[in-house]
Amino acid sequence: MPIRYLVSTKTMTGRLAAFFAAISIFVGIGTFSMVHWALRWSEDRVSERRMLIDRDEAIARFQTGESGKITLDVQTVAYNDMSLLPQVYQVVLRNERHHLREVAALNGAGGDLLYKGSYFDQDGKHDLVLVSKVDNVELGKWEIISISSIVICLVFLLMALFGILLYRLSKNLIAPLNAIAEQLERQTGDSNAEFTVSRLAADEFKTLTRHLNQYRLDLHQTLKREQAFARYASHELRTPLTIAKGAAKLLSRGEKTAFQERQVTRITDAIEQMGTMVDALLAMVRYERNMDDAPLRTVTKTEIEAIIAVNASAARGKQLRTVLTFTDEPEIRATPAVLNMVLGNLIRNAVAITPDGEITIQVSRKGVQVIDDGPGLGDIPRKNGHGLGLLIVDDLARRYGWTFTLANHAGRGCLAEIGFS
Repeated sequence: MPIRYLVSTKTMTGRLAAFFAAISIFVGIGTFSMVHWALRWSEDRVSERRMLIDRDEAIARFQTGESGKITLDVQTVAYNDMSLLPQVYQVVLRNERHHLREVAALNGAGGDLLYKGSYFDQDGKHDLVLVSKVDNVELGKWEIISISSIVICLVFLLMALFGILLYRLSKNLIAPLNAIAEQLERQTGDSNAEFTVSRLAADEFKTLTRHLNQYRLDLHQTLKREQAFARYASHELRTPLTIAKGAAKLLSRGEKTAFQERQVTRITDAIEQMGTMVDALLAMVRYERNMDDAPLRTVTKTEIEAIIAVNASAARGKQLRTVLTFTDEPEIRATPAVLNMVLGNLIRNAVAITPDGEITIQVSRKGVQVIDDGPGLGDIPRKNGHGLGLLIVDDLARRYGWTFTLANHAGRGCLAEIGFS
């Protein structure tokens, strides 16, 4: 179920919205971090520049005679004697020649900016230390949070507007495709229905709809031709077959030589096979649109024996034995003509490739097996057989939902199997 949700176009707009929301959260967190860092960085740079300005003022005052500790303003104090510094600051600056960095304040709240350098006067070189209480002018924690919150709210507002626009755009873009898919599901089997799409849809969807309608029209015309064939072929094909069958019966009367008897038998068998073929082809045309329309029927042993008798006539000339093993009556939707065509083609194919031995036909509820004593598949191409060929058998099997396999038998020649279930 989750996989179908992920691959369905009907949920694509929701997935795009969720993805954009995740991106918005990621961007919001990143923006907060960047704003917070930028504010802190800018404050530090401003404080350092202010400290350098105070440094120049302190140097000027010390060079004019002031000494020890001087207060430059309410924020900054300057020293030219390290011993006057608080002990904590002395430890920090003891081994450093130059220092400009913020350290923890003496009272433990916030931090102080320390500067250490040197200057020269008539007495030589002197240390210079400035301590500035930068927390008095820098933004507080809540001020930074407020500024960052305002920025984040603006970003989320813009992302929400973009997300709504993206959702509406993607929904309008995918809606025609979903509409076409729903029409395909709803109009299954209705060759007269036409696909429609909104006039606001993209040109590609309009092209797709136009071609789908053209394909459906072509399919409808093809079905009409097949239906016309089913109507007219029955009369056009059966009439000459009936005449030929009547003529064969007339020829079978009276005295005939052995040669004439064989010819009459061949004519009669050919007419029967032709009639069976016509019935099978007409049944295919009649039921191929929906195989469930064909009634379910039971195949009897008598029907199988009749099929063997008609299609195994060549086996008698080659002195081949045909053995029928009938264990159960299968139930199928194929007409007797279709079953005759399928099983008869397998039998004739087995007879054609078997020089001697026997042909075994095994019938059960699950299917039919035809086993021969021929050379096997090594000398016969797959699906090339006698009459209509095994390719037609394979096509008929697919039409009725059967399985057709052709393989070498373990102890004999070839095994052809039709599975009904």
